[in-house]
Amino acid sequence: MTAAPHAEERAAGPLPAARELLGESEAMREVQRLIDRAAATDATVLVRGESGTGKELAARALHERSRRRSGPFVKVHCAALPDALLESELFGYEKGAFTGAACRKPGRVELAEGGTLFLDEIGDVTPAVQVKLLRLLQDRAYERLGGTRTLHADVRFVAATHRNLEEMIEAGQFREDLFYRLNVVPIWIPPLRDRPGDVARLAREFSEAIASAAGRRGAGLSDDAVERLAAHRWTGNVRQLQNLIERLIVLSDGPSISLADVERELSREPAKPAGVPQELSLGARTSTAEREALQEALTRAGDNRSLAARLLGISRRTLYSKLAEHGLK
Repeated sequence: MTAAPHAEERAAGPLPAARELLGESEAMREVQRLIDRAAATDATVLVRGESGTGKELAARALHERSRRRSGPFVKVHCAALPDALLESELFGYEKGAFTGAACRKPGRVELAEGGTLFLDEIGDVTPAVQVKLLRLLQDRAYERLGGTRTLHADVRFVAATHRNLEEMIEAGQFREDLFYRLNVVPIWIPPLRDRPGDVARLAREFSEAIASAAGRRGAGLSDDAVERLAAHRWTGNVRQLQNLIERLIVLSDGPSISLADVERELSREPAKPAGVPQELSLGARTSTAEREALQEALTRAGDNRSLAARLLGISRRTLYSKLAEHGLK
């Protein structure tokens, strides 16, 4: 094994066009309320949602609103590294721990001391690393690779995944005990297609920031261009919208982005079957159907939670749990 490249001590800041988690829909207001409640504690948070919905922005918001805001925010992209390198990045290593380890290197857990450690794509971690993460979360204890001294982590843990962890547990791919350690406070980020009312604000925020960075401050969006964007089904979520806005800014010649510009670039987007969510797994389909059933029951019950629970054939406790899980509470 050779030494891993020295990683940055802190995760790079978000792009200017993605400074914060935006949205005025009820679903996003509930996300913001959950973030505020969770930020007041050191409870471990599991941020869930499809790719491109803004899970890292939610993690950053948790950190910035917490008592640890003056400490570091350190990100680990769990899917980007094989087991051996992921372990060394997380826990660090001692001099001589393996070939190429010429000096001691602190891991991301150590670098996050006093702050927040963000474990992105936690669903991609192998069972071998899951065991070590379980101990870290349970006991706040770890050792550097090649070391014998037990270190204690004074960090706040936030994890994120687009995967269906319950489905992975059933398949024996994810530890149930680790899931419960991570899922103390679950926060679901709704897909953009479920909150079309947020598209206009997001589009204008993105266009202003990207145009300013590109030296085209006057290149805003026309009203009909915004209307067309709001009517589109964003299967790639906020990331897809942001990328399209950037492309419009780069490729449009006029003083502002017109409806014709938007139509032209949308026609170049990869075709996807209408009405099909980005995630095609059984778990994602089940989650979507469950959310729709909850919304329908609440509507039919006039928002009476006891009646909605009876319509669904579940207990009130289960109903409240499901509402919180889907950001509907």
